[in-house]
Amino acid sequence: MGCTQSSGPKYEDYDWVELPANAKKAAETMGYNKKKWDGDKGVEYDDYDWEELPEEVKKAAMVLGYDETTWDKE
Repeated sequence: MGCTQSSGPKYEDYDWVELPANAKKAAETMGYNKKKWDGDKGVEYDDYDWEELPEEVKKAAMVLGYDETTWDKE
């Protein structure tokens, strides 16, 4: 899947309230909530390489526009 924008992940510039339901659910799977998302706060998985992510977190990251290349680059 890959991101549709060259500037970064698909929902990078969205506020929490602007996220579609599937993206919000994916963000929650990754450990985000409104406060963390809107405040650009990190979550546990930020320090993981793609290959270290649990499968459900990889799937959530892909919904948000990440793939292995964009994840490891961030």
